[in-house]
Amino acid sequence: MIVLYHFWSSVCSVRCRMALEEKGVAWTSHYIDLFKFDQMRPEYLKINPDGVVPTLTHNGEPIRESSIINEYIDAAFDGPRLVPSDPLKAARMREFNRKCDHALDPIATLTVVKYILPKLLNRWSREELIAQASRRPMKYYQDLHSRAVRGEIGEAELTRARAELETLLDELESALAHGPWIVGDAYSLADIAIAPYMFRLSALGADQFWSPGRRPRVNDWYARISARPAFQKAVSWPDENGGGYEEVGLKPTHPAGGA
Repeated sequence: MIVLYHFWSSVCSVRCRMALEEKGVAWTSHYIDLFKFDQMRPEYLKINPDGVVPTLTHNGEPIRESSIINEYIDAAFDGPRLVPSDPLKAARMREFNRKCDHALDPIATLTVVKYILPKLLNRWSREELIAQASRRPMKYYQDLHSRAVRGEIGEAELTRARAELETLLDELESALAHGPWIVGDAYSLADIAIAPYMFRLSALGADQFWSPGRRPRVNDWYARISARPAFQKAVSWPDENGGGYEEVGLKPTHPAGGA
């Protein structure tokens, strides 16, 4: 039994859905509604004490953290290899994945202020949200969410977060000089690691971040990866109401609104 505990628009959840689809693994969905704080229910904290998504369970054993989950998926199941067999390329893949994991901080900052918080305020009062933030097991999310609710994350911090993402895009453009995929000829977990971020940015208008004239390699790469069936299935996963990405409003009008 393979179960993925996930939230529809979580970038890390998208990563794992992509890997499962690329490998052709049959899996069962267990939806964790972050807007209802399902991630802090005692039964979920038993399998993920950090109270974050996703978590994969295989025959009842939990595997946590999306990068680790995806390497497990590649090693544990049949299907196309997503970790290069060449040791150097595998190392390059892991180096890039680490950069993507570090980019979760700016993504999280932009997301909580411009996307998550407005939706939570439709369901909860600020006082209730501050109380919920204090329950988060990880101090990082306690601080981030409580600061966002109190309005303590200003435009200067959001600008810095956006600049970090621009740096990652520059590194992606450089990496793609060596082939059609991030580690050359082999499509890998490195491509899957960053694909959900790119989908978020494309919702803002891709020409703000890449185009044939600006980061042309990124432009071509995104066209290739977004055409893959696994990508299309992973990003179109419906929310609990059966809605898709656009239907729940993730189409901001300016760059700072996007993560």
